Amino acid sequence: MKANVKNLLMLTAAVTMTACVNHDVEEIVENNTKAMYSSSFMKKYPNVSLNQSWDYSSKQKTFGLGDVTRSNVPTRGSEAGFTEGGWYEVDNNTLTWMHDQLVEGVDNRSLGKPFYMSVPGNEFTIVPIFQGLASAVWELHMVVDGNDYKVWTKSQDIQIKDNDNSDWHVLHCGYHTWDGGNTWIFSEWESQYNTIGGDKHTGDDSHEPSVVTDVRAKKYICADLPVGAEMYFYLKVTTGDTDRCEVGAEQSSIKGMMLALQGVPRPANIPADNEAMIIACEDADLSLSDWDMNDVVFLVYGKKVPKPVEITEGDEVERRTTVRYMIEDLGATDDFDFNDIVIDVADIDIVSPIYTNDVLTGWNNKGHRQEAIIRHLGGTLPFRLTIGNTQLEEHAGVLGADPDEKYDITGWDINRHNISVQVKQNNNSGVYNNVTFPKAGEAPMIIAVDPTQMWMSERQSVPESWFYIPQD
Repeated sequence: MKANVKNLLMLTAAVTMTACVNHDVEEIVENNTKAMYSSSFMKKYPNVSLNQSWDYSSKQKTFGLGDVTRSNVPTRGSEAGFTEGGWYEVDNNTLTWMHDQLVEGVDNRSLGKPFYMSVPGNEFTIVPIFQGLASAVWELHMVVDGNDYKVWTKSQDIQIKDNDNSDWHVLHCGYHTWDGGNTWIFSEWESQYNTIGGDKHTGDDSHEPSVVTDVRAKKYICADLPVGAEMYFYLKVTTGDTDRCEVGAEQSSIKGMMLALQGVPRPANIPADNEAMIIACEDADLSLSDWDMNDVVFLVYGKKVPKPVEITEGDEVERRTTVRYMIEDLGATDDFDFNDIVIDVADIDIVSPIYTNDVLTGWNNKGHRQEAIIRHLGGTLPFRLTIGNTQLEEHAGVLGADPDEKYDITGWDINRHNISVQVKQNNNSGVYNNVTFPKAGEAPMIIAVDPTQMWMSERQSVPESWFYIPQD
């Protein structure tokens, strides 16, 4: 009996030692793989400092009706039913009516409430008709049925006539800054036009009065969109005055940054059976905003225009903060496309508007949840994701898939980036490499970006400009 016990103890010790050896070997393999990856990363990006947070997300809060697919934001043109049309010469009667409604420098928010729209059963046209005095630069986006489409960029495809030049010509105004000496420096980035001032600045920063006589712009025709689908517009701020708006902000109609003005006199140069509507936009929502809602104004027309649906007290919308994580799975130690796993993680507040004297003054919190959406897979190794308190089931690796798989999660911390992934080792299907969000000083296998950041093609390394590079 004693001999049997002794033999059993010896066998148990041998098994335990073997397990420890195997675990040690697996850990050595993982550490060696990570060391090779780190060495390759530093060779690939010699100018990039490892002493950075690897978090490049702006954490902007966006208002919407649900998840928006940003995996590939099409530009205007023939994509997704958008076609660029010819020139539209703005009817000055339309502008006169618009100026009567939107008084310059006056808070005009009481003219409407936050809104979204429904897609009509016919094509409709969007055209910029007025661009006011605004320091920000932005893009116009349209979200239709959860898909995000870029329509237009500030000052693009706009021409004017003025008292100095009766031929159509591009805008030639800009913002002048003092160089500290005796010269005003001309900067084209704030190109603007308006019909109540001019398209020029003078040295004392005043405008030549009433020099613009005519305006025309390219129109954009929207067709073959899903009838009845929910849609809304937003301005994506790409450059701006930090006292007025944040770069990266999405100033949407749902957020209360736009007005849907109906009752506009039908312009003479649209078909007689068409309706017309004006979408008036404010780009600034911080302390120095004037809220005059005329930083850019669009005319929308068609047999039926998209029908505005006001968001009233008690109605619920979503306020999201989303981070996109781009992950390397260590399938190769010299591959930095960061597209093996791309996942959007969102912290979502359910909110409803608060109005004071018909002006939006805040939002009531009605609920909260978190979700994760796998946007892209570019690796062949099976993996298990853990986000916050939630571990997802093992997922097969897939090369070049955009699954848009959605999961409810809990416990995700947007600042701690408590996300990790276990990836099966190349040479041992029963063993996992552990990839976590990197600390400063470590080569990154996960980076955090905005959800608008598109991933790279397979085996195309991300540019070094994505990372922090110390300046000498």
